[in-house]
Amino acid sequence: MKKAVSLLLFVCLAMIGCVSQQNQNQKATAVATVNGVEISSADFDSNLEKAIQIVQAQNPQSLQQPNAKDIIGKRILNDMILKEVFLQQAKKSNIEATQEEIDAVVSRVKEQFKVNKEGKELTPEEQEKAFENALKAQNITKENYLSNIANDIIIEKYRRGLITTNLKPVTKEETKIFFDNVSAIYNNDTKKIEELKKSQGRYEESAIVANQLKASLAPKAQFDLILVYADNKMSKEELAQRKQLANSIRKEIKDKSNFADVANKYSQQKDSRVYFSKMNVFEGMQPVELTSRAFKLNVGDVSNVFEIFKENAEPNVAQGYFIMNVVEKVAGQKFTYESFEKALVDYINTKRAESILSQATQTLVKEADIKILKTFEMDKNAQQQAAA
Repeated sequence: MKKAVSLLLFVCLAMIGCVSQQNQNQKATAVATVNGVEISSADFDSNLEKAIQIVQAQNPQSLQQPNAKDIIGKRILNDMILKEVFLQQAKKSNIEATQEEIDAVVSRVKEQFKVNKEGKELTPEEQEKAFENALKAQNITKENYLSNIANDIIIEKYRRGLITTNLKPVTKEETKIFFDNVSAIYNNDTKKIEELKKSQGRYEESAIVANQLKASLAPKAQFDLILVYADNKMSKEELAQRKQLANSIRKEIKDKSNFADVANKYSQQKDSRVYFSKMNVFEGMQPVELTSRAFKLNVGDVSNVFEIFKENAEPNVAQGYFIMNVVEKVAGQKFTYESFEKALVDYINTKRAESILSQATQTLVKEADIKILKTFEMDKNAQQQAAA
């Protein structure tokens, strides 16, 4: 059950529209109120800044999209509102966080400060100091940090209680029906698939699981790859030169022992457009014309030069002349009821738990007095356009 709870997400990220917008008498210190309790601008700004830093590190290009920061801000605000809604409800249910529970979380966090950047192990006193410095760097007092931990524990206990109280046990019959549905799609049983498509929701859910299984159970291969880039817009002379280069590289490869060395040698030459990569694939993975070759070669085999060209391909799409070295192959697994009964039960439990939380969220939001006091620029622009 605990696993199911940990997988749950805050649903209704678009629920901003479910609460009332207040544009008059805005409070400078609050971005929203939940049953009269303020969500401060300082907390919102801090959370928004951290979220933007994460996006900047993981996908900086997305921040260039129109209204990107407002979209992130709306999600952050919505999450903060939902957290406050759940926290208030949990406190009404007299749920508390014990000191032992808080200390356990803090201890896990402090594990990150056992060694410094140079790899030196810190004393308990130095570890505590590093922990406190990290809080200061984020402009968080220790008191507020511990309070946030306590609130998170309280909310998690409340959610877990909701799930424990309302989660219906999965029966053997339900598991077998789900297995049959997934198995039909997994094995491409067209007659059964047509029946499933006529029943609302059953096909979509079964297809998701079947497709995940196809990837996880299929035979797998790991290989090193050299690409001498070329495209069919090149002249015959240029293509011949690129192919000759690929053949020259192949001649230098004695066996798998020097494959990577030869690849790196040529890939580092200026304007060579020779690329080296390591790939982990499963049978049937796109592009099939490339990955299927890995399953035809034995481990340790180095392929001859082969070519793959794509019609009307965008610039820099991987195409041209390839050389492959198969490093490892893993046989596929069979999808049987006995092997996957527990995984199927866990999946059904997780989906039911998500549904319980989704319904609880909608009910709590509907009953709460939520006022949004912040107006985002994208909303102002939308209002101006509508007025025009």
